[in-house]
Amino acid sequence: MATERSYVSYATAAVAVAAIPLSFVGPEGLRLAVIGLLMLAGPGTALVLLLRFDPPRSAQATGALPLSIAIAIAFSLAMSTLVATAMIYARLWSPPAAVCLLSALTLVFLGLELKRPKRVLVHAK
Repeated sequence: MATERSYVSYATAAVAVAAIPLSFVGPEGLRLAVIGLLMLAGPGTALVLLLRFDPPRSAQATGALPLSIAIAIAFSLAMSTLVATAMIYARLWSPPAAVCLLSALTLVFLGLELKRPKRVLVHAK
């Protein structure tokens, strides 16, 4: 499970870093794919990883993974909406700046997840 979490962390970080230059220039299709993926699941995935929303093995079969995916998508869309609304009210509308802000938020959450001490699991015999 720890290896799967690290792969998800690396993929999320790669999308967040790639979205920064693509928010300014790049092929239209690639920009749409990377920035859309960041808006849909970037900060939320980092938050779910930070919170360590790991259910026990028995609960994984009952639907905890879809719940964590739903939380990730809902948080990402909420953050995208909040950033866009704040930019509109501040009259500072700049989509590339919003993408950079969401990328930075994602990377901050991933950095906090790396700094957090790992849990030690004690198995009873």
